Amino acid sequence: MTGRPQSGPCFEIRSFGENGWMAQITDLGDIVATALYANAIAKSLRMNFQLAAGIIDAVAGIDSVTLRFNPAAINAKQAHQALADAIGATPFDQTVSAVKPIEIPVCYGGEHGPDFDDLCTYLGLTPAQLISAHTSGAYRVLTLGFAPGFAYLGPLDPALAAPRLDTPRQRVEAGAVGVAGPFTGVYPLASPGGWRIIGRTPARLFDPKAPSPFLFEPGAEVRFVPIEASAFSSHRRFAP
Repeated sequence: MTGRPQSGPCFEIRSFGENGWMAQITDLGDIVATALYANAIAKSLRMNFQLAAGIIDAVAGIDSVTLRFNPAAINAKQAHQALADAIGATPFDQTVSAVKPIEIPVCYGGEHGPDFDDLCTYLGLTPAQLISAHTSGAYRVLTLGFAPGFAYLGPLDPALAAPRLDTPRQRVEAGAVGVAGPFTGVYPLASPGGWRIIGRTPARLFDPKAPSPFLFEPGAEVRFVPIEASAFSSHRRFAP
């Protein structure tokens, strides 16, 4: 099924496994607006449909929303309609309350950024130019995924766009700051990963004792602040 809400981009709904549907936004336009729209649709589904109603989960991507349903509670047609209704009822123009940007201190290069020098060569930038490009603007949390609490941040300066590593690392340390394609991101937990690691933050992005264990939420504004290697240990904390 394809369609367009009264105000918003075109979308296509197709099956996703045996008990799922995915709504793919087909005319992206502004990537931030599109991502906020996808997250708003998923949030609406999670808020308005409890497990008893047959909706197991709704997950937003940068340009998609995936709905999983319980076929013992609702059939595929009803789940499809629930997703279509949520799309139609969600305004495209999503806004996020203005809050203080999250500042993430980053030590670039050296032992903290194993791909930093190679990326400078690949992009034809000096170390100072790469750091300046990565820290000069504000990013938005477009969506969460890949690993718990991992935030896709964008838009990334096109001058920094680079493909993922040909061979992913088996372990990337918590706090690693990477770039991949049009995004940048921070690994909140140690995990495998194929992003190009240009630095690391000493800020703890995961606190299991906090009401919201992970720092990032869709729509939040993030800024990176360069720090010297000598200051790395003094910044260890759960970022505000």
